[in-house]
Amino acid sequence: MDHEKWLEQHDRMMADHGIMVARHDTEMAEIRESQARLEASQDKTERTLRRAIRLAVRDGLRQRERNREVDKEMTELRSLHDQVLKAIRERGGNGQH
Repeated sequence: MDHEKWLEQHDRMMADHGIMVARHDTEMAEIRESQARLEASQDKTERTLRRAIRLAVRDGLRQRERNREVDKEMTELRSLHDQVLKAIRERGGNGQH
């Protein structure tokens, strides 16, 4: 191959290389933008999950407290009921004075 043809081939290869580098740079920029969007979406999802978990824990604690209050009230009602039944039994009869 003579020197002129080699230079022409080299110039074509360099032009092709320049095109490939430009395409690569464009694709890398697109990948970076996509990655940034994915990371932002993941951050938002993580914040949402943390908030949901925090609210669920709070709700569970509140429910536990409500259950304790209901249990206490039910215990008081059972005790009152037992007292009423005991008084009725002690009085005897058919409930008439």
